[in-house]
Amino acid sequence: MDIKKTIKKVKHYCPIPIGMRTFKTWIAATLTATVGLSPIIGNPFYALMGTVFGMQNTVSNSFKMGQGRVIGTAIGAFIGFIFAYFKLNSPPAIGLAIVLVILICGLLKITHSILITVTLCLLIMLNPSREGGLFNYTLFRTIDTAIGVIIGFLVNRFIFPPNHLKALGVKLENLCIVTKKALKDDNELPELKKLLSTLALIHKNYQLDEKYDNHDVSNENLRKTVEVCEDLYFHFKNFKTSDLTIRCYHTDKINETLVLLEDTLNALKGVI
Repeated sequence: MDIKKTIKKVKHYCPIPIGMRTFKTWIAATLTATVGLSPIIGNPFYALMGTVFGMQNTVSNSFKMGQGRVIGTAIGAFIGFIFAYFKLNSPPAIGLAIVLVILICGLLKITHSILITVTLCLLIMLNPSREGGLFNYTLFRTIDTAIGVIIGFLVNRFIFPPNHLKALGVKLENLCIVTKKALKDDNELPELKKLLSTLALIHKNYQLDEKYDNHDVSNENLRKTVEVCEDLYFHFKNFKTSDLTIRCYHTDKINETLVLLEDTLNALKGVI
């Protein structure tokens, strides 16, 4: 069974957007929940939270967000442990613990982990029934999260990893078609602007995951093509002026971009 074709069929009939990332999140969560049935994971809740947090739109972001999640968890666990150990559970102490977590996460530039870090800190501080004792409870909650993050990252990395290069090729091809149409029809300009915005986003994701990509492609050529394409909308907004010199300049720039687009597409077709 072709999983990708099956997902496309489901997306076609389902009113809710479903993509490969959703499918991979199901795989990662299933694996984590299965591991959670074993003694390896003490509490599947923390592992599953780590897994979901580690499933990002790029492999690079999965690593970055997962790393921040683990570091944040360790910070929250440590602060919660210190406050619980010294029985600092008065309202001012609780407020102080939260502020410390926020400040440290800010200093380490992992603000995306503040919420879950504060949550774990408070759970350790305020949970009277810590199975296995305070130290073991703190340690195992950190380990549970780390295992979940690792599973999420590995699934995103090796099971249908994001194919940014293919998506980039599709957008470049669409851009080439729309550019040719826009030379004859101004109504294509909104679609052109939309494509350029999407192209820039996909290229940014591709650059983030470049070290994980094994295709033999000139990244410098791709970068140059995307940068040149960014000026297309500007040229189209000005090429129908009454000034012949300006008109010729912008028309030439559009045609040069089309040539570059076609050359880049031909290079990509040989590797994707």
